[in-house]
Amino acid sequence: MSKLRSFVTSFSTVAAFCIAMGSSNVARADHDTAHDDDGHVSMDRVFFPVTLSDGRVHLIAGYLFFEGSVESRVLQVAVHGATHYHLYWDIPSFNGISYSYARYMAHRGYTVLAIDQLGTGASAQPDGDTVTLPETASALHQVMASLRSPQNPTRHKFRKIALVGHSNGSLTSVFATGTYHDADALVTTAWMHPPHPLPFNPADILALLTTPYLPANTFSQAFRTATFYHVPSTDPVLLDFETNHLAAIQARAQFIDLFQYGLNTNLTRSTAVTVPVLVQNGDFDALQPAAFMSAEPTFYPSAPSVTLQTLNAMGHNINGHRNHLQSWKGIDQWVRQMLH
Repeated sequence: MSKLRSFVTSFSTVAAFCIAMGSSNVARADHDTAHDDDGHVSMDRVFFPVTLSDGRVHLIAGYLFFEGSVESRVLQVAVHGATHYHLYWDIPSFNGISYSYARYMAHRGYTVLAIDQLGTGASAQPDGDTVTLPETASALHQVMASLRSPQNPTRHKFRKIALVGHSNGSLTSVFATGTYHDADALVTTAWMHPPHPLPFNPADILALLTTPYLPANTFSQAFRTATFYHVPSTDPVLLDFETNHLAAIQARAQFIDLFQYGLNTNLTRSTAVTVPVLVQNGDFDALQPAAFMSAEPTFYPSAPSVTLQTLNAMGHNINGHRNHLQSWKGIDQWVRQMLH
């Protein structure tokens, strides 16, 4: 734990100041909340065998969403963030609004594979101190590579794949793409490289890392609400759902690496990403505020393009906000432009 303590001490120093940045050309989307019917979307649960550095085979759970035929569709592989699991991409409807990103995209002609990252959900849970970022990225890579061949648990071969991450899942996706180059396009949401303030003292997180896995209820509802949501844009029912259903166990090593790579952004391997990148951040994101992302393209010098989109009246957990369609439409339009 002394390693983490040094990260947290340094990270607290970084978090104490802001970097002044000018305005950038940022795509802005609308705020409408009307959804098309997604009731005809099918979902299959599949398990991908992956071999970790311990030499053992572990299983990664995936949830495949599609409407009609899977063949010849662009595949989106969706990677959730810390303290969540695949359900972040398939939140049910509340008060007439569908919050399911996966079903929305499937209804628009994509196939979506939402995974449970290594160590959470229905995926394997090895020793929580071994579930590092490189290990998690290796598992994601093995899933991605298998999707290029019909000999995978979905029994379909995918020619074009967009990797879509959220928060810590964005970090995993960046690291995996820069290391293994499996994706044809990369989308990061609620994540960026430039230093910026944090809404909490990292030492408070350190104090909670007393077991290899953090229980789902480690963080209170008040903390999750303040950290993850812009309350004026959020249904109170969703806030309860966040705590009671979206919260998931998390490996301690993932939190350690989140501090390590958040501080030392030269380690994320973003400089080796060679595909188009879309970056989305909310203007009310307490963890990754859009006001600081104008320098983000400089971290992807090998990417053919980096597109920035500011999400208005939006907090960290984008899919859980009433106005999430501005994010989803932005991703849909960008992926169509890049991969269709």
